[in-house]
Parts: sequence; C-alpha cells; structure tokens
Amino acid sequence: MKYLIYITSLLLLSCNYLDKDPDASLNVPLDSEEKIAELLTGAYPDASYFPFLETRTDNVGERENGVHTRLNEAMYRWEDEDQEDLDAPLFYWNSCYRGIAQANKALELLARYPKTERVKALYGEAFLLRAYLHFMLVNIWAEPYKGEASKNDMGIPYLTTPEKNALVQYNRGTVYEVYQKIETDLKLGITLVSDAYFAKPKFHFNKRAAYAFASRFYLFKGEWQTVIDYANYVLTQPKTQLRHWKKDYYDVYGFNNRPYLYQRYTQPEEEANLLITTVQSRWARELPTAKYGFTTQLMSNSAAYYTPATSPTPVYNGMYIAKFDELSLFGSTGSKPTDLYVSNVLLTTDEVMLNRMEAYAMLKNYNQLLLEYREYQKIKFDNTRNITVEDLIASTDDDYRNYSPFYGLSIRQLGAIKNIAFLRQWEFMHEGMRWLDIRRFYTPVNRTSEPLQKEDLRKVIQLPIEAINRGLPANPR
Repeated sequence: MKYLIYITSLLLLSCNYLDKDPDASLNVPLDSEEKIAELLTGAYPDASYFPFLETRTDNVGERENGVHTRLNEAMYRWEDEDQEDLDAPLFYWNSCYRGIAQANKALELLARYPKTERVKALYGEAFLLRAYLHFMLVNIWAEPYKGEASKNDMGIPYLTTPEKNALVQYNRGTVYEVYQKIETDLKLGITLVSDAYFAKPKFHFNKRAAYAFASRFYLFKGEWQTVIDYANYVLTQPKTQLRHWKKDYYDVYGFNNRPYLYQRYTQPEEEANLLITTVQSRWARELPTAKYGFTTQLMSNSAAYYTPATSPTPVYNGMYIAKFDELSLFGSTGSKPTDLYVSNVLLTTDEVMLNRMEAYAMLKNYNQLLLEYREYQKIKFDNTRNITVEDLIASTDDDYRNYSPFYGLSIRQLGAIKNIAFLRQWEFMHEGMRWLDIRRFYTPVNRTSEPLQKEDLRKVIQLPIEAINRGLPANPR
C-alpha cells in the first residue's frame, strides 16, 4: 500500500478546508527538493469518491437483508448529506482541497530553486495534481460542462496560492472559468512531468497517467481530435495494455476465487493501471453487504466475462466485483471502523480506449470505431463475433430520451455512444464513473420508487454546509 506511514501522519493534521487555515498542516520545514516531493506524495486524495457516487447510479438496487447505513441510503435516494465520515462527500471535498493546498505550497517552494530537470518534474506533478483535484470537484459539486453555456453555471473555488489566513473570502466563479484554469494547469503539467524521478511511477502522475487524464478532460470538453491525440500516446500496444477480463480474471478468479479478484485488479503490475492511490475507506467491506448495491437482477444485464461474487449470507440478492483490497494498520473493528485503507485505481488504459472510441463516434469515423470496438472485445473478452457498423450504430427513440449531451448527437452517433456507455458502465462498476456519465449525457436514473430526471437538480451534490456558511452560494434545490 502507498506510503501508509506518511498518510497516517497527514490524517492527524487534517482540517476542514475552506473553513479553517488550509496551510495549517504545512507548517513544517520543507527545505529540500526531497521534502517537496514528499509533500506532493501526500497531496494525492486520501478519500474515495467511489462509494458516494456509485450508490447514486443505476448500478444499484435494493438488497434483501442488506446492511443499512445512513450514508448508503442517503446517496441512494440522492439526498443532501453532510456527515463527517469515511466515504461521505464531505470527506472527499476536504481531501481534495487539502491536496490542492499542498500542491500550491509545493509550487510556492519550488520557485526558490534553480530550474533543474528534477525541479521542473516536481512542478509538473504539482500542476497535474491541482488540475485533477479541481476537475473532480467541479464534476461533483457543479453543473456538467456545456461549452459557452457554462459561463452561466456556478463552479467551485479554484485555489492557486497557499492561503496564510483562515478567514479568506472564496468565490465559486463559473464552470467555464474552472475548465479554463484546469486546462492551463494540465498543459503545464504534461509539458514538465517526467517519469525519471519516481521510484513507484503508478502512485504518481507519471507521463502516461497525465495523458490519460487529458483524454478524459477533453472528452468532457467535447474536443474530439484532442482526445484521440492524447489517447494515442497512451495506447501504443492495446493487446498488452488493456485489462484482459477473460484470460486474467474470469479464467483465474471464476467461481470459488471470485472474492480474491482484487489481488490483481489493484496491483501496479496490472498493465491497465496507470494511476493508483491509497485512501481511507470502508468500501471493500461494505460493498458486498450494503442494503443498496449491485444485485442479481442488475447482473442479468451484464457483459460477458465480468466475475461478480455473491454477497455473504444473510444478504439474499447481492452481487459484487471484488476490486478492492483492504489494510488496517491497527486492526480496526466495530460498526464504523476508521482505520481502513483501500487502493483506488484512478486512471486506466481501459478508460483511454473507451475515450478514443467515443471520440471516433463523435467525428463520425465509424470504420475506425468499428476496428477499435472489435479489438476491445477481442482483447478483453475473447469475443470474435463479427459485429458490423450497422450493429454498432443501431438506436431507438428511447435512446434520445436517455442521451442528450450539450454538443448534440446524430442518430448514428447516438447508437454508438449508447454502446460505448454500456461498456463504460460495466468496466468501471463500483468506481463511481457511471455517475459522471449520467451527468454529462443527462441520463435519467429510472428507479420504480423514485426516478431521477434528466436535468434533476440533485445531480449536483450540495456544497458542504461549512462552505455555504462561509459565503459560497449553495447549489439550487
């Protein structure tokens, strides 16, 4: 697990960012490049968005005899929830702004050093971290990006300096402005970052992880050729770079071994994994038994060769994919243990290939999309079915009610996007990515008891109450 002793020390210094002094945890001597590098190592999020975003999606149903928790139910019902606990939105918000504060402190300190290759690489990592953390914040606590129209949507505070005072007046700006600032940091980071100084590259923003993040950013922004350009840098040999669901997972972890799938999924040795972080989370232990989670009914729609395990008794209809390891430094137990660490895979080659496929669809390059789609199916599932372009772009009237991104879709694009979104949904099961697609495609969540409409205001999570009390405008309800 990633630098757990260092992370544990950071937890003792945690504070509520945008409410208390965000520089408070940085008042230690940082008088060498090595200490600045350690500061950046600790700036990666130590909280997970997987649990609170995943539970809001159509990947989740009600499990008979599942274990009830307040957070699990609140997220399932899209309620505003402000508890300070592991896996809650507030925990992730604070973690992101803590990381941003540390990245900003690193940038301030680096200005004192000669611009050696090592210093430039540290600059690159800091810019990429700042871009990524703001990107996640704006895509959870603000409206989806929609081009020029985003100039009318409230964003999130974009912090570029390490504040010295607690009583600072922040403003939300607009989603459009936040994306502009992310893009500036992203471009600087990609230009400067280097793999030469990482002992464990996949626990840092290495070069390929940076390009993978860029492919996601420009996908959300709707710049299709740029998505392809960045994806091409990452995907040099897809056959050896993608996650082989049949060969390496289904054939190895099927049946009795399914609960141990995480032994490969989260490892740096898995070629598909580009950026891994270690977070405080109960997700590994709550995923199999939570009252609202993946079910046998939802499994009936599954793609081939994913390998869910069955929830333990007495949960009746629960399923889960055992993607997550768990480590407790102090043997934490009890009903709500806190001393739990889980690996989260944040960026993968699988996502990059899906991003490129989506970009081909939007550029109406259906022949290239078909080649890519077939390759994806062959590599991951050993599926050699001779699918055609017409199969790939087929759509129905219902699809128009389910997919309406800001840039619009032709009927052929619509069919392709629907098929790619289906692959995304299953590839990133339990990882919260489906919620980001539900938002950017304006997809409803059709639950029989209480559906979430296409443009339901609850698709934007409410800001923490502390931030609202300090003057940030609340998201409308």
